[in-house]
Amino acid sequence: MLSLTALLLFATVQPPADSAATVRGRVVDAGGSVPIEQVAITVSGTRLGTLTDTAGRYVLRVPAGEVTLTATRIGYLVRSERLTLVGGEQRTVDFTLTAATTELRAVRIQTQTTEREQFTLSPNPGLFAVRGETLKRVPVIGEPDVLRVVQLMPGVVATNDFNAGYNVRGGESDQNLVLLDGYPIYNPFHLAGLFGTFIDETVGEFELMPGGFPARYGTRLSSVLSVTPKTEERSGVHGAASVSVLASTLSLGGTVGGNTSWNVAGRRTYADRFVALISDQSLPYWFTDVQAHVKHRLDNGGTLSMTAYGGEDVLAGFLSGFGDSTSAGTGGLRFDWGNRVVGAAWEQPLGSVAGGDSARFMQRLSQTGFGTNLDLGSGSLTLNNQLTESRAWGELTRWRGRHETMLGYEWSAYRVRYDIAAPAAGNDELLKVRQNPSAFSLYADHTVRTGPITARFGVRAETVTGTDFLGVSPRLSLKWFANEDLAFTLSGGRFTQWTPALRNEQAPVRLFDFWLTSNRDTPVAEAWQAISGVERWFGNRRFVRLEGYVKDYGSLPASNLFNDPAVRGDEFIVTTGRSYGADLLLRQLEGGPWSGWLAYSFGVSTRDGPGGRFAPVQDRRHNINLVASYRTESKWSYGVRLGLGTGTPFTDVEGQLVRRRYDPVTNSFPTDDRDVDREPIGGLRNAARYPLFQRLDLSVTRTSPGRLTWAPYLSLINAYNARNVFTYVFDFAQNPPSRTTVSQFPLLPTVGMSVSW
Repeated sequence: MLSLTALLLFATVQPPADSAATVRGRVVDAGGSVPIEQVAITVSGTRLGTLTDTAGRYVLRVPAGEVTLTATRIGYLVRSERLTLVGGEQRTVDFTLTAATTELRAVRIQTQTTEREQFTLSPNPGLFAVRGETLKRVPVIGEPDVLRVVQLMPGVVATNDFNAGYNVRGGESDQNLVLLDGYPIYNPFHLAGLFGTFIDETVGEFELMPGGFPARYGTRLSSVLSVTPKTEERSGVHGAASVSVLASTLSLGGTVGGNTSWNVAGRRTYADRFVALISDQSLPYWFTDVQAHVKHRLDNGGTLSMTAYGGEDVLAGFLSGFGDSTSAGTGGLRFDWGNRVVGAAWEQPLGSVAGGDSARFMQRLSQTGFGTNLDLGSGSLTLNNQLTESRAWGELTRWRGRHETMLGYEWSAYRVRYDIAAPAAGNDELLKVRQNPSAFSLYADHTVRTGPITARFGVRAETVTGTDFLGVSPRLSLKWFANEDLAFTLSGGRFTQWTPALRNEQAPVRLFDFWLTSNRDTPVAEAWQAISGVERWFGNRRFVRLEGYVKDYGSLPASNLFNDPAVRGDEFIVTTGRSYGADLLLRQLEGGPWSGWLAYSFGVSTRDGPGGRFAPVQDRRHNINLVASYRTESKWSYGVRLGLGTGTPFTDVEGQLVRRRYDPVTNSFPTDDRDVDREPIGGLRNAARYPLFQRLDLSVTRTSPGRLTWAPYLSLINAYNARNVFTYVFDFAQNPPSRTTVSQFPLLPTVGMSVSW
């Protein structure tokens, strides 16, 4: 059925028969006319290309008009031919390549950057890509962290220093799709949300799409963060080891037989071991990460790959260890949570399909899960939340001339478990939730590049069992080039999400989110969004981008802070809302001594619920991040990050209610000095705001290359010790009442060392 649908779709989008020409030829060595295989023959400014066979021959369909054909192979000088072709023409173009054996005093090769290629070929708005090496140059808290760098991108808000989570363009934190090599991860956090789960040595690159993403991505409303593992191309075994104040990491990688690359890495915090060495107290907490990636190139040009990840946080000990008395009860405490991912992918070029120039097939299979277990007091209270997603994702892409067509499907089976019990008290079922829905999606995207306009039309059809939801989400992106360095974009569409998180956005720190799925009580969330922007390039490594956006939310589930645990179906309330704003980005890409970016974001968010209109906690109106790094010609590199932001909203406390216990013996309410329960009385929801946030971070790294490359680093977080407000503590028992400030990060030095070989 899928193959028939693909053929019908491709047949409907074929350009006229006279819109393309066929170029064929042979590539030989200038020294002896020996045929050269595996030469890349590409059409400049497009993604069209092919490789020569063992006889040095190639055949390629190219769009009619003026084109530039380029022949490239390692060990030979690049050759290009400029052609003017007529539709339906058959042209023979042979290349003679000269071996690059001349010794030159200095050679500088500059290729087109990923960002410049995306600007030229893709209508996607707002894309921000970062390579793994850039990750190491940003001042770090503990060690390099993908999610901490994401927080510094335009349109992204971090509500406080203690949370590595992020909100994109006014959306909630659970509306961000996080992918590791194309496989979803639900809670990519460690240490109460302070750090991300990605091991920096395994990261090849990552990119954030803050909105307007194409139809191939679904299940989230706000953004897509895609992390690509590093692929080791060197023969033998290579690796890196690092030690920071947070954890120790070891990664190894290499190639086998020239066609198979592999990477494996592990990380463990040693906070529990360190505290035990310097104190008689204990810190019964640790986390671990293990990740592996294998990629094999097939003889027919395809690839097979496998990615696996497992991470766990564990807090285990005795309740007495958390108090002042060592003679307290010995009730045990265990609190653990973590992610697991395993996935396999097959990608295969197919040559000509349905009259196209070339095609590619992709199939991914995966299982990803998140789980948490709480055992409080050796069975006095237990909590268990498990979410497992089994997923199949397939895609067929065809290129013909300036047309690119994509057809795909996505199927997921969810298994959700949410239990609360008290087995020690003989109650094994305080709350028991089981959800086992399935979701199925079909999507199609067609991109056409005609003259100064690049347009992408997409649609995604989705359904989820256990709900009445059957939705169609159209998406459109247009880019108009005023010239080769200046372009205007317009994008819009509908986005849906059926995996809400049972969360309290008001809480300043969250260990993780409890995940559920939509049902007849909890609707599928939806959002319509529109984005417009302009982007101007200055050379190949510097650009400025300005984008404005508006998002309207409908049927948006939000946690019911007053839900009754004994009542099923009241976990969420339904809200609506709007977010709008503008993002400005000025970026200098890597390639010289200076690199970095300046990001300014203006945003306004509102939500409408049963209690009226309010501003969500991520409603930071103005946010500025300056990130820069400087590399000297010697061994030193320096990094700086300056962040400024207006205050986020919070609910002020306007009074305090004292609840006293009635004494039936004396028929009175005792007023002695015993502890009493004081209940805060809050004002209007999120009607108050914290003061201005400001922070300067600095770092320096000294890299000593050699057989072993040593790289010690020092970071100063909050270098001038700004007293940024984390929260307030109110005490109305005093006269006058007092308000005490709890600050965020103080001046925090961080040291570490990495060695690679």
